[in-house]
Amino acid sequence: MPWKERINSLLDLDWTKTPYIFILILSFVLSRIPLLNLGFGIDADAWRIANSAFDLRNSHVYHTSRFPGYPLPEYVNSLIIGHGWIATNSMTMILSLISVIFFARILKDLNVKNKGLLVLTYAFLPVLWINSTNTMDYMWALTFIVIAWFFVLKKQYAFAGLMMGLAIGSRITSAILIFPFLYLIWMENRRIKDCSHFIVSAVIVSFLLFLPLFLTYGFKFLTYYPGKINPILYAGYHLIECFGLLPVFFGFAVLVVSLKTIFESIFRGDKDILFLLSTIVLISILFIKAPYEAEYLIPAIPFGLLFINRICKRRELIVFLCILLLLSNSFVSFCTVKRNNEGKIVIHTIDDGMIKRNIEERTEQIDYTQSLMNVNINHSVVIIGWYLPILSYLDKKVSYSKDSKIIGDANYEKKGVWNFEKDVWYRYLVPLDELQDLQNKGYTIYYIEGMQDYTERVYDYDLNDYNCVYLDVASR
Repeated sequence: MPWKERINSLLDLDWTKTPYIFILILSFVLSRIPLLNLGFGIDADAWRIANSAFDLRNSHVYHTSRFPGYPLPEYVNSLIIGHGWIATNSMTMILSLISVIFFARILKDLNVKNKGLLVLTYAFLPVLWINSTNTMDYMWALTFIVIAWFFVLKKQYAFAGLMMGLAIGSRITSAILIFPFLYLIWMENRRIKDCSHFIVSAVIVSFLLFLPLFLTYGFKFLTYYPGKINPILYAGYHLIECFGLLPVFFGFAVLVVSLKTIFESIFRGDKDILFLLSTIVLISILFIKAPYEAEYLIPAIPFGLLFINRICKRRELIVFLCILLLLSNSFVSFCTVKRNNEGKIVIHTIDDGMIKRNIEERTEQIDYTQSLMNVNINHSVVIIGWYLPILSYLDKKVSYSKDSKIIGDANYEKKGVWNFEKDVWYRYLVPLDELQDLQNKGYTIYYIEGMQDYTERVYDYDLNDYNCVYLDVASR
């Protein structure tokens, strides 16, 4: 076989066939093992989910990890939290692997060109690699979205709706994708019955999953957190952080040279292109409105890969883009952006890649928290910000209640956990009036690195102006 035909056969490899599916599964699992035993994840929200699961399992008390609620991961993880983060991280990994297999099935059923390459890109994209090994909810939602897509294509609309309900129960923002999925269902045969099967299943499942939140918090759980940031600037920063500078610029270049194809597809009413484009646009709108984390773009990835593969007529451009996506921000990053100590965004030509940084940061996070736990202080309040849910889980001596180890309330800014033996209260942040009241009661107020700036941004006062003490944990 000529070398060109061999390359094309590899690019079009069907990963759902034996033995390739076993090679894919084995490669996927082996690549994730080094990250499974590194805590619940670098994002404090992963520890909040663990705290919620801990309370639900051990105290039968439901504290959502954070509003607006992520009930499905919280419920399921409560069943396995007793086995620690290896169990909960492995659950995320298994779900992520399932999404890869279903994505491969979708590409096979659609007879997509370059399907072998697209599956590998999806399976080993650095941002998905990392998030498939923590206890966050991003990959949960993505998995059920991909499965819903598969069942829509199979015309099993009730099952598709059930999966969409599970996606919404994992991340409520997944509900925005109901509209493009309804469009795809409607364009198949324009039957209201099919659309109703999908929407009713999705609504019933998501309603049942969110019912405990409503019973616990009322409509308070439907909370939106506005931020005082430049949405375009931060969206651009996180886009590059997520995929790398070179892939982002090359991807935009591919879109520019494919504009004619895109507009032709739209004008002739190509339902597949319109479906893919609408999902990407809707997810992008949500991201620009609240660009706090690069991972908010994760639901767009499978649709984006298929979309750019459909509209680009030159195979070599797709191959090069996928190579850039896989290599430019994995273990070594080329032309990436980071924030320096002053908070300014700077470009680094060569730096540690996303996967290598994640391993190091998760290790340092646990080490720092353990050092914080061992600081010898009494009758004090310690402001620790995003370390609060981490310390709350790791330190067996702290709790929200004297009677039992309850930690879920530590997920919220105005709550905290006590070491009752030492009379030390660990807080996320403290408003000025409360800080002064605590000082009047004789408490010494400590804060760790980063909390001075954070307090000033949130509550508009400087901790150093009120005799608060910097706790140099690293030097102890």
